[in-house]
Amino acid sequence: MATISINGTTKQKARLDIDGFSYIKDRITNEKTYWRCINYSSQNCHSRLHTCIITNNIMKPATELSCKTDGTAIELRKFDEQIVYRALNT
Repeated sequence: MATISINGTTKQKARLDIDGFSYIKDRITNEKTYWRCINYSSQNCHSRLHTCIITNNIMKPATELSCKTDGTAIELRKFDEQIVYRALNT
């Protein structure tokens, strides 16, 4: 299942979590949103995928990932987001 976080990175860029991997928004055209692997710089992973700008459906599936990631990183990030949300709204 894919989830898009609006302020998913430290620079407040949108982040897409899908199948245990994270992608950040690279660019937008009239029809597509281009996403690149969150480990693009740190692990030189060039995986990309494209989504429809209107429906957010995946138009082109992700290319092969060359980075190594574990599922706990995404779960920890979601937990941290919940803590921040609670701190700001209580």
